[in-house]
Amino acid sequence: MPSRSAIALLLANILPMHISYAQQAPCPPVSTGQVVSDVVVSGASLNDGYMRWATCGVDGQVYRHPGSGRLRSIQRVSPDGSTLLFSLPDDAWPAAIAPAGTGLNILVGKFSRAEGRFYEMYHFDSQANLLTDRRLHLTSAPERMAVTSSGKTVVLGHYPDDFSKREDWKYGGAVLDADDQLIRGFDFPLPPGGGGWTFASEMLAGNGVAYVVLKSITTPNGMQTAIATISETGNDILKIKLVPVPPDSDQRHHNQWLFGPGVAVEVYHDPSERPHITRFDEYDLASGEKVATKSMPPAGFAFGCYSGDEVSMLAHSAQVDPARHLSPDTLRLVTSKLK
Repeated sequence: MPSRSAIALLLANILPMHISYAQQAPCPPVSTGQVVSDVVVSGASLNDGYMRWATCGVDGQVYRHPGSGRLRSIQRVSPDGSTLLFSLPDDAWPAAIAPAGTGLNILVGKFSRAEGRFYEMYHFDSQANLLTDRRLHLTSAPERMAVTSSGKTVVLGHYPDDFSKREDWKYGGAVLDADDQLIRGFDFPLPPGGGGWTFASEMLAGNGVAYVVLKSITTPNGMQTAIATISETGNDILKIKLVPVPPDSDQRHHNQWLFGPGVAVEVYHDPSERPHITRFDEYDLASGEKVATKSMPPAGFAFGCYSGDEVSMLAHSAQVDPARHLSPDTLRLVTSKLK
């Protein structure tokens, strides 16, 4: 893997930041759900390896990095199990992805001896046809990306020193227009008490804003979790709100973060619990307060789309009715109802 290099232009306009604390909300009752859909994913296999992304698109479509021999491609999985592959040139490496309407944008990294590391944006339509390919001017190494309803793109990344430890990295972002030109840049402030942030979720794009869940790496106050709201316009571009997420323990193991309608959702479980139950704590995006807890029996290993009533997961073929005669490497898309 080539070393990360600085690109030509510096991100500009470092803007004011606002950090506030959310109040602890009462713990709501837990509800359990049931499987409502279980389909085989065509053109996919557990042998592909674990995906790097599981990003939700329109109408319940899930985008995943298939791994294995197809590292330079992104696979879209539809609710009926059908798939479509978005392929990149041999010299392109996917760094971040973002559903854009019914299509997909892929931010790719490239390397040349003359220029070092640089980035380009590939725009695909809904049938995986390449529409445009544009050079980007970024100084950060991109990790997350979202396209808002207006067509602007928010890119988040870090400024690594090749000789520094990860906890010493600084994080920032950029807002790009519909033609992938830089509008403005910004930096993330340090968490209260010091330390640094890292991205704990994929991004959610909304009407003029984008969201991402942050986790502090190490601070004197312990691990902290926050919801960052990034606005595509105005001076108040970045707001960070701490949320009251309990720490991991022997009875509470964090799995991942998802987004649903108006909420960020922590997925976790109790390793000692029998039978196993997967729980979902919903935190309001505006206030940061915990508003609901839902649960279901475990049915998958990687979550895709969360609607508030249902959640989809990629799953293996273990514990499947033998009458289905599925091979051990079969990949399934399972949707469960949350009451």
